[in-house]
Amino acid sequence: MDYTTFISQLLIIIAALVAVVNIITEVCKRSFAWLAGSKAINLFVLLLSVALTVAAFLAYWQIKEMLITWYIIAAFIIIGFMVAFAAMFGFDKLLKYLGRSE
Repeated sequence: MDYTTFISQLLIIIAALVAVVNIITEVCKRSFAWLAGSKAINLFVLLLSVALTVAAFLAYWQIKEMLITWYIIAAFIIIGFMVAFAAMFGFDKLLKYLGRSE
């Protein structure tokens, strides 16, 4: 397997997940007034991000016919937290945080 292609596909999936989470969050904030001004929106984004990320990557792993183990699921959940961070605070802030060498 070509790892550069694999990594690029994963990054495209993550970027698409951030966009989808942002769209769903904005629609829900406009649809439900109680959600727009509360702190519950952060929890909503986190749960939505983790659920969509795990589902998307499980589907991707099944399509590629790769072995799914417990640490792969843990990695999907961690990536879900990163998707939530990018959806809440922006992708630029995520890249700045990951690129910081302190």
